[in-house]
Amino acid sequence: MGTVEPQVATDAKAQVTDGFHLVIDALKLNGIDTIFGLPGIPITDLTRKAQAAGMRVISFRHEQSAGYAASIAGFMTQKPGICLTVSAPGFLNGLTALANATTNCFPMILISGSSEREIVDLQQGDYEEMDQLAIARPLAKAAWRVLHAEDIGVGIARAIRAAVSGRPGGVYLDLPAKLFPQSVDAGAASKSLIKVVDPAPRQIPAPDAVQRALELLKSAKRPLIILGKGAAYAQADAEIRSLIEKTGIPYL
Repeated sequence: MGTVEPQVATDAKAQVTDGFHLVIDALKLNGIDTIFGLPGIPITDLTRKAQAAGMRVISFRHEQSAGYAASIAGFMTQKPGICLTVSAPGFLNGLTALANATTNCFPMILISGSSEREIVDLQQGDYEEMDQLAIARPLAKAAWRVLHAEDIGVGIARAIRAAVSGRPGGVYLDLPAKLFPQSVDAGAASKSLIKVVDPAPRQIPAPDAVQRALELLKSAKRPLIILGKGAAYAQADAEIRSLIEKTGIPYL
């Protein structure tokens, strides 16, 4: 698990900030500059403000396509791809991509706006009422809901770390609609902005495991090396190329 360090990303001159800007600041602080999604209630202003802050927002006609694009971007860049959706139907449309990312070890974060928790829990009939967190959990590597605007930075940092550490996968982050316009003290909120440091350090295999692999290769009559995403995430390109060139073993 990587370590984290607190950062101050909100303008020190500002007395207050809001949930919209905390989401943007938290993503930018962690080197994420692109969002894939389909704007709508309650995230319309978030996409607009993200563009104003210099982020690239790529809009799709369907959330499933946006989610697939985010997951592939995550795999290619080794930084979690961000898919942003509206609540209920938009969230459900993004679930296929979330499940695909989890199954295929693509680092991706599905961020969805959601109904007010108090109304949903009491079944009072909120707009697009749905317990999205409960639905997403079986399909995600990890899933969380942020309950207070001042905790948005922590929630995003946890999601980033979970998406890329260990066995990468899809992570769901639930942001209730009321969090976005909430005004919070800029100084206090900035303390929740966390930069994730080295969330996926390179893993060194056990020496005895390496020795067993060498013995198997020596005794094999028709060896074949099959390279998967684990090799890519291990960042062992040079070592693998050297092994193949020296041994002449065919590979896939």
